Amino acid sequence: MLLVAVCLCLASCSTGATAADGGGDAGAGRSRVRLTFTAPSERRSAPPTGGLTPSGQRVDLAALRGRVTVVNFWASWCPPCRAETPALVTLAHQRPSVAFLGVAHQEGADTAAAFLRTFAVPYPTIVDKPGTLAARWPGVAGLPMTYVLDSRGRIAARFIAGVTTDDLDGVLDRLSTEA
Repeated sequence: MLLVAVCLCLASCSTGATAADGGGDAGAGRSRVRLTFTAPSERRSAPPTGGLTPSGQRVDLAALRGRVTVVNFWASWCPPCRAETPALVTLAHQRPSVAFLGVAHQEGADTAAAFLRTFAVPYPTIVDKPGTLAARWPGVAGLPMTYVLDSRGRIAARFIAGVTTDDLDGVLDRLSTEA
């Protein structure tokens, strides 16, 4: 059973990347971020997502509706998750009009809290120790996985692999021009 869990972890946790599909050189030995952007007429609502932060505060994604929202699924044991977190923290500071929500996948509250302290994460993070929240979201292929919701709470974009500020900036800029 342990061997299966380790294999799933290694298969799911993708390598860090800097380029989106169809553009740029990701560099030797690094996978490319895969971005799926959905036209407004084809978007579907994000699944209900809520839970407790490491400190026990209740957080619900529905409360963020009305703002463009970045939802990031991560785990402390995932190297690309650790690599992308500084970019998410930077963007959270640079774009105060955008909401950010982290989901600590298969993490306990203490481990998640330590990760959040290490990276000085300024946005709320839900602890999902059983790992059931990610299963509700479409196309979760592993970690890290980042979704960007439009202001109506619909999934506008999905990133597979670790993201950079450049990766997210393009999508956030595009959504800011939508009516």
